Amino acid sequence: MVYAAVAAVIIVSALPAQESGLTLENAVETALARNPEVLLARAEVEAARGRRLQLEAVPNPELSFEAVGLPLWNSNRDQEFSLGVRQRIEFPGKRSLRREIGRSGEDQAALELDRIRNVVRGRAERAYFRAAYVQKRLADLESVLATLKDYSALAAERYKNGQVPYLDVIRGRLESLRVQNEIVETRRDLKEKTMVLGLLMGDEGYEPLEFSTGIGFSPLGKSWAELKAAALAGSTLRLMAARGKQAGLSLSLARKSGLPDLTVGLFTPSKRFGEWGFEVGMALPLFRKEFRGAAIEAEAASEQTAIEARGQTRRVLLVLERSYADAQALEEQIGLFRDSLIKDVEESLKAGLINYQYGKSDALGVLDIVRSLKETRAEFLRALLNHRLALIEIAAAGEDEDIDVAKVE
Repeated sequence: MVYAAVAAVIIVSALPAQESGLTLENAVETALARNPEVLLARAEVEAARGRRLQLEAVPNPELSFEAVGLPLWNSNRDQEFSLGVRQRIEFPGKRSLRREIGRSGEDQAALELDRIRNVVRGRAERAYFRAAYVQKRLADLESVLATLKDYSALAAERYKNGQVPYLDVIRGRLESLRVQNEIVETRRDLKEKTMVLGLLMGDEGYEPLEFSTGIGFSPLGKSWAELKAAALAGSTLRLMAARGKQAGLSLSLARKSGLPDLTVGLFTPSKRFGEWGFEVGMALPLFRKEFRGAAIEAEAASEQTAIEARGQTRRVLLVLERSYADAQALEEQIGLFRDSLIKDVEESLKAGLINYQYGKSDALGVLDIVRSLKETRAEFLRALLNHRLALIEIAAAGEDEDIDVAKVE
């Protein structure tokens, strides 16, 4: 019985997640396909394409009809009519700038879609691993409870034989009650974490899920230089660069807005039908406030974009540096757990139960080892989760301000 109890608590903790439930890949794929933020960003790409087509469009020609010599105030003048077509011709460079602004807006929408996908992917991964963490924590607690029940049965048997006081039985039951309370709270936490993931996946209500991708340990595997280069090439900073480019184009267009456009026309008079007339008109930009105001606004927007880009670059690098340091520290901590600590506590529990069975150890010592094993596994699992969250934040490279290497409460 003692060997069975120890084997149960060790094997349950070491079992990998089964592949029959929801995998991380399926959760991320579902979130990307159904998340409202992603769907809105996709629609914005189409809207940007429509804006680009509008901006690069050539002004439509105007059909004009003119009447001269109408009989007003008993006028006896000859009446003449003309029918013509007018076309506005923009100053060279204006339309090409608008075309570039439209293309830049289209590029920004595509980059924003890429950023939103990265954000949703990071949020889904974070929610998945937090739920998987609670699921594994629940399995560990249930295995500890099974060990405590076996201990209580052993203590009751020894009490009947007059080998130990009844207090040993009471202590086992009290410790089991504490673990049962933790299990109840952990199940509630699992439901909450599952609902958070379901919301990201677009589920309409709560549905129990089995998380088949375990937290596990995945080493960083990249140098600081490689991670920094990837972060600087991320969609967030590329989006900022595209906004800066568009701000420069808008400034150039604002400076050209005061340059006059031309209007050319072709018409035919009614009394000389078949003969053609030609007209040329030019806009007179006499009032400069509108053009000057547009240029000032564009200059300010360009400066704001540059300031925002510099701040975002600093933020990305600071987040990356912090997450990289956290990941390295957690890898060292995980190594200590995996190399010796957990094995030592498991061996101590095995020896303690055997010694208790033969009267070489007391109940307090055994229960203290059980608590130590429970806490050690909880700390190890928490370190694994925090390492995963650090990797997620490194991959996000500051694209989502909500993602953080938050400690598990």
